[in-house]
Amino acid sequence: MELLRLIPPQVVLGLVLATTMSFLFHGMVGRRHRSGIFYWPFGVLFFTAGALLATPLGAHYLMLGGLPVLAGMVGCLLGLILAHVLLA
Repeated sequence: MELLRLIPPQVVLGLVLATTMSFLFHGMVGRRHRSGIFYWPFGVLFFTAGALLATPLGAHYLMLGGLPVLAGMVGCLLGLILAHVLLA
């Protein structure tokens, strides 16, 4: 339990949001039964990329605890669309 205290809350929130978006996307668009697990890495990776790119670009919309949620969600959605195109 002590190890979980070392993880910043922004990281946990980002993982929860990216995971939720990935599996909701799979529920709405996914065609194969087990393709949800293939969407998840794209969602997490692109959520992180979107959140990290928001800071140098100055896109500080919808900040939640220092995490640019809107930019992360846009990045996650782009990554999920890319994954869908690659998997289809």
